[in-house]
Amino acid sequence: MSRHYSYVLIGSGVAAVTLARQLLQQDRSTSILMLEAGPRVPRGDRRGWWDYVLTGRKPYDFCRDLPGENRTEGDIDWGFDDSRIMAYGGSTGHWGAWSLRYKPEDFRLYSNTGEGADWPIGYDDLDPYYRQAEDYLSVCGDTGESWNANRAAQPYPRPPFGWTEADGLMVEAFRKNGIEPGCMPIARYRKCMTTGTCKYCPIGSRFTAHDVLDELADDPRHVNLEIRCLSPVTRLVADRKSNIAAAEFLDTKTGDTVSVTADVFVVAGGTYESPKLLMRSKSAFWPEGIGNDTDLVGRHIVSHSFLRVRGTLPTNHRRWLQEFDFPTLMSRTYDSPEHQLDGKIFIFKNRALPNVDIAGLMKKGKTREQIRAILSGPMTFELQAFYEEKGQHRNRLVERSGTNRFGLPLMTVNYLREPKFDERTKRQLALMKPVMDDMACENVATFVDDPGGHHASGTCRMAETPEEGVTDSNMKVFGTDNLYVCSNAAFPTCAAVNPTLTLTALTMRLAEHLAGAAPRPVASAAPLLAQEISA
Repeated sequence: MSRHYSYVLIGSGVAAVTLARQLLQQDRSTSILMLEAGPRVPRGDRRGWWDYVLTGRKPYDFCRDLPGENRTEGDIDWGFDDSRIMAYGGSTGHWGAWSLRYKPEDFRLYSNTGEGADWPIGYDDLDPYYRQAEDYLSVCGDTGESWNANRAAQPYPRPPFGWTEADGLMVEAFRKNGIEPGCMPIARYRKCMTTGTCKYCPIGSRFTAHDVLDELADDPRHVNLEIRCLSPVTRLVADRKSNIAAAEFLDTKTGDTVSVTADVFVVAGGTYESPKLLMRSKSAFWPEGIGNDTDLVGRHIVSHSFLRVRGTLPTNHRRWLQEFDFPTLMSRTYDSPEHQLDGKIFIFKNRALPNVDIAGLMKKGKTREQIRAILSGPMTFELQAFYEEKGQHRNRLVERSGTNRFGLPLMTVNYLREPKFDERTKRQLALMKPVMDDMACENVATFVDDPGGHHASGTCRMAETPEEGVTDSNMKVFGTDNLYVCSNAAFPTCAAVNPTLTLTALTMRLAEHLAGAAPRPVASAAPLLAQEISA
């Protein structure tokens, strides 16, 4: 393959797909090559959905990290399992579609607390792109909630999903404790059938990058869009310090290494794969890997710890069940500036409780009367929270020897808790527990779960200078002219809420930046210097 492209996008998740979409809207003939390490998994496959309903096995389960493949060092067990999908369309194939904006204080964490980092941009810089992203994802939400004051009366594209019957007790307990109840903003643009199988929706109700990519690929105007699955990128090649001339990837069908050239390269491989690719792209120009002259690639990895308060009620005489596979009740009352030093929390009702596995009981031969009796028996409620941790220089991701079945390097996450973690989370759990007490729950217990890959951020973080981060305010790698990292890896902080809406907004901002950039000279497709090929 010797063709030269305008853009090579590495990854096919929401960032890469959104960027391709925005660039193609600017110019339908733009040449784009998208390289994805994983396979294409069928969407909307009826048999796959039935298997999921009956067995719990999802069609993309084989695209996850396998238990034991990756390692943790430190004082926590970092969660790799079930956190990402290595496949066409990326992890929006299984995401919950929660779509929340970061708040103004989230962009000034260090200035406000002396911990973590500040962003080189502010909320106002991202606000217009948040609006575009919400339209694109078709977010359903309630503009009237107090934490939406920064929206400047901009309505959500769709009305919110209302609280369920089972939410009622917790809504009342929220209010008793001075907690404002809200409706979870969800990216869903078709009518939901409430099958409870959102992780593999039978009708495509939830936004997925897979569906958007299919639409882009099927559009006859996009004659220069190419998508290659099972093509892990192994190295970026610089022909001088500031210029990335080529990307090398493995053609897993032939076993050959293929080199492609482009004007612009965008690494959209998430918080894990983005730093690994930079670190292994060593050369005479970049002896420690591209962008790693100050030893910051892979550092500052951070994610949410998970706080839980659980209790039971002795009876469920109304036979309540959770109706959706996502929470409808949440609150950002403790996701606020006054809680930023301790670590903000974003609270929500457990999306799966109360629940009874009726299908499982039927398979066991239980009668209608027996099932009704079980439904009317004790029911469990749980209040959950994402806890904002602060990125620390000592916490890092590093490669280790070996690759997974898709050709991606294995890794180790070295992670130590922040020094005041235990006392801070105790105070946060003390804010949550009265909700369960006011619901008259029995056997109330609290839990703190370790962080993991679902919302991992920070390994190529944005900053004002290369001494503070890996990428600049446009996510361009410091020291380069044509290499960008468009993923959660570029986030300086993880805030307290899900990152996907913010990543989508950042991607739209990057697309505008790239479309407005001065044209670059066409790079030479001639063979690269021998020292760079062998480095």
